[in-house]
Amino acid sequence: MLALTPVPLQTAGERALFAELARWDTGGSVRAAVVASLPLADGPLNRRLSDAVLFVPEGLAVVRIVEVVRQSGVVTVLPEGAWSIAAEGGPSQVLQLAGGGSTPLDGLMRAGMDVAVRLRQAGMEPGRIARLTVLVGNVTGLVPEDGDLGEGDLVARLEPRSLLLAIARASRYAAVDNPRLWATADVRAALEALSLPGRGPSVEELNGEGFPYSPYVLRRPGLLTPANMAANAESAREAAAVPAAAPEVAVREQPAPEQIAQAVAASVASARSAGSPGEAPAAPAGDVTVTDAAPAAAPAPLHSPAPEPVSPAPVTHPRQDTVHIDGPPAPPTNDSGGIGGLFANAEPLYASSPPPAAAGTSVFSAPPAPRPMPPIRRPSVPDEDRDDEGGGGRRTVLLAAVALLLAVAIGVVAWSLLRGTPDGSGTGGAGTGATETTPAGPEVGAVQEVAGVAYRLEAVQVDDTCVGHSYGDTADFFATTNCTGVSRALYSAELDGGPVVVSVSRVQMADPATARQLQALTDRNGSGNISDLLREGVRYTGSPDELSDAEYASALNGSTVTIVESAWVAADSAGVDADIDLVATNGLALETPDLPAD
Repeated sequence: MLALTPVPLQTAGERALFAELARWDTGGSVRAAVVASLPLADGPLNRRLSDAVLFVPEGLAVVRIVEVVRQSGVVTVLPEGAWSIAAEGGPSQVLQLAGGGSTPLDGLMRAGMDVAVRLRQAGMEPGRIARLTVLVGNVTGLVPEDGDLGEGDLVARLEPRSLLLAIARASRYAAVDNPRLWATADVRAALEALSLPGRGPSVEELNGEGFPYSPYVLRRPGLLTPANMAANAESAREAAAVPAAAPEVAVREQPAPEQIAQAVAASVASARSAGSPGEAPAAPAGDVTVTDAAPAAAPAPLHSPAPEPVSPAPVTHPRQDTVHIDGPPAPPTNDSGGIGGLFANAEPLYASSPPPAAAGTSVFSAPPAPRPMPPIRRPSVPDEDRDDEGGGGRRTVLLAAVALLLAVAIGVVAWSLLRGTPDGSGTGGAGTGATETTPAGPEVGAVQEVAGVAYRLEAVQVDDTCVGHSYGDTADFFATTNCTGVSRALYSAELDGGPVVVSVSRVQMADPATARQLQALTDRNGSGNISDLLREGVRYTGSPDELSDAEYASALNGSTVTIVESAWVAADSAGVDADIDLVATNGLALETPDLPAD
């Protein structure tokens, strides 16, 4: 599952869902799909209609993430009318959704229509679009249990089994009457048409999620018709096996021999007079032209599914269908190697030269040559001020002594200021590369509530480098591919099993590609990690010396990777690992100080 969050998530429900999807990892080991955060709002109050778009090889679905607030129990969902919720053994009451309303189906229907219109305006045929609602909150069950309301409306809880079942049913709904799978270029073009901010997913990532590779957009109306023909090839062959009945030709009266001779003579005479024996002019009025029988009807196409012919799509250069999300298209070249035809001017699988610079790359001009320093001019000393008896030498010695005393005083002051820190930074042990100014963001002592748990900020630190703030293979990674900034925080919280500590690190990389590499590295067991503040000696009242048996969670947002580790403060705590695991997931929503400006 590839989760795309190009802009910061705005609601707790969004953060909870994408944190869950990020735990599934990429690829098809859990579920091959792409979920992109693309909020759609409507009206003066900006009421949310949908929050994301789900792509699977069989089709797509619009997703609404609904937060259930101040209520708990089993939710009863209906295709029409208000939804309800009932606690165990309690009465049923109308479900209250965050943002208003008691059912999201009307908004999802409008969101699906909007997506279909925008894709068709871009020249793509979306097919059937499913509508998925994900309930976030204290929802203990669903009625019906599978959440299938029919006609493409699906409901799921924020729980892996329920989500997987809903995605599978969305795939089945979208696959009906869909003659062609979504290819890699189709998904990239659709995300571009839906205005996905930033860079889109790479071809390799989409191919790893089960989308067949294609350098061209295949979901064009003119290209889907041949696919429909192929799907109905059997019926087409049966229709072609029956010979078409020849059209009835009216019996024409044959002209007399005298009339034929007159017509031939007139034609020959006209051709000679025009000087063009190869061109036969039109017969004069009243003459009879020699013709064959009525022309035979054109043969019907072999795979025609309908009697009405389909108007062909306009013939264009193949590269006009190529998706260029990451930059401007290169000029077309003929690299077919003499094959021509369908593969003429196709994109090479392996580029022989590096790709051109992105459109937004700036080229700086050469710096101006340094200006020459003007010559030092010694001030002239009047003759009457000169000391002819050696006074100039005594004055020089006196000035040198004063300069020496000033240098010693400055050295003593500098040594007294710097002796408090072994690294000479003078910032209280913030470490190499730490920012000297107080970073903007939450302050120590601030409390943030996530999923009903209050987290207190105990310590923060912002650095403009990751070198020296990581360990293991991750440290080796940063030695060659350094980050542009890292913001770290320590939080404390109280659970039923005892106090917990949460380490949150947000790492800003130079681009989304290196951010994905970092996340893939840290997600692997035994690969090291960003050093939490406890590892670097930071303490707070009641803190442990280190994270013991910590749980891990990570999320990717553009070029920023968020890494969370959580653990019980007491190694012998009676709490269960599942609680700490949930704390790590919820910790993805905790705030850290702002990262250094690029």
